[in-house]
Parts: sequence; structure tokens; C-alpha cells
Amino acid sequence: MTDFAQRSARFLSLSLLIAAAILAACHKSETPPEAGTPAASPASSAAPAAPAAPRAPTAPLKVVALGIGKSLGADRKVTAEADTFAPSDTVYAAVGTTGGSPGAKLTARWSWVSRSGAEKPVGDETKTIAPTSDTSTEFHLTKIDGMTLGDYKIEILLDGTSVATKAFRVAK
Repeated sequence: MTDFAQRSARFLSLSLLIAAAILAACHKSETPPEAGTPAASPASSAAPAAPAAPRAPTAPLKVVALGIGKSLGADRKVTAEADTFAPSDTVYAAVGTTGGSPGAKLTARWSWVSRSGAEKPVGDETKTIAPTSDTSTEFHLTKIDGMTLGDYKIEILLDGTSVATKAFRVAK
């Protein structure tokens, strides 16, 4: 091989090596700072950074709890579960969910249940929720003239699908 050909081969090899290093540097992913460490901002950037977009939920929304009682706490959860109520009581239902959704429909269907098992609707309410973590949604049933004595049922639907039910009684 001639001296010129050897130099050309070395030059070509060196050029390819430099090009590969440049390409690798361009595709290198930036590692996020450790928790509690502020991210370094580029010195040449004069514009403030845009606010971070909200994170997508990691798990789909699902109902994990249904509690009924006579009162709710500040966290919208039933303070003491009950299954028997007076006709003048307000029946509160707290529906616990986990996961997230940009807009789910949570429905509470309240029914009076006859001795034969037939159900008569006495109320229903739908709320659109958009949780990003564990939360509790409140529903309630009350009648100005008092609830009829007997057995009742609440059914919870998430986006139209029944996901939980609970029976209770109204008695004197």
C-alpha cells in the first residue's frame, strides 16, 4: 500500500470515529436530577422554563371502597359505618377510588327493596370526577318527609358499569 493510501485510510478511520462520537453525543439522553436536587438551567437560555405538564395516571381508575353512615369527615369519608337508619336520617355514601382518570362518571343509584325483592328507584346522582390519585366522592340520600321504612340498596356505577353495592335498612 502506498504512503498516500495509508494516510487516506487513517484519515477516513479517524473521521468515522469522530463522526460516531458526535452522533452518540447528540443522542445521549439527559438524566433527571435526584429527588430534592434542583435541576440546573442552561446558562444560554434567557426564557423561563415552561411549567411541567401534569403526569398521566399510572393506573386506571377503580372503585376500592363503599362506606355508608350518618356523617362524613373532612376527608369525605364516612366517620362511622352504619346499616340501620331512622326515616329522618341522611344516608351518606363515600366511594373510595384509586388511580386516575381525566373524566370518569361515578353514579349512585338508591333503591327501596320490597319483600319480594323488587326494587323501586328512590334517587340517583351522577358526578364527573377527574382524580389523579386516591380520593373519596360523597353521595347522600334524604327525604324531607322521611324515608319509607324497609330495606334499601345503593349501587355504584363507574362509567355505566356496576362496581359496588351495599344494603341498608330504615327502621324506627
